[in-house]
Amino acid sequence: YFKKYATQIEWDWKLLASLAYTESNFDSTAVSWAGAKGLMQLMPQTAHAMGVPKGKEFNVEESIKGATKYIATLQKYFKKIESEDKNKFILASYNAGLGHILDARALANKYGHDQDIWDDNVEKYILLKSNREYFTDSVCKHGYFRGVETYNFVRDITARYKYYQEKIKD
Repeated sequence: YFKKYATQIEWDWKLLASLAYTESNFDSTAVSWAGAKGLMQLMPQTAHAMGVPKGKEFNVEESIKGATKYIATLQKYFKKIESEDKNKFILASYNAGLGHILDARALANKYGHDQDIWDDNVEKYILLKSNREYFTDSVCKHGYFRGVETYNFVRDITARYKYYQEKIKD
């Protein structure tokens, strides 16, 4: 299923698999503390909005198909980013929600950093969104955010993806 659906979003299936591993450890019955369900850990409202039928949140194919639809919606927000960082912004948004990533981009821009580069730029501001001075800044529209989880989420997935690229041959 990773191979089947990754092509629809122009991703390497190994990146999609890396996301699944980080989200659920490949456990299709996983339920997070926040209520996200299944292999790809979609929140029920998001899953249903992406076409996953009610009661099918734990179905592997439906979960992957729903996640790739969600990723496709996120890709639209970052289409102008031409570097490989585009996927880091998408992964961060998948984890944190788009609003917090847009806030971090606005902060990076305000403080003279490139809002289209994740490493050492926007990732720095996702971490700073837990500090009052930053989350109350007028450019932030989505308030407080504990960004360390998202920071680590993106790093974990990209590291695992590199490992998969080295170890798994198509």
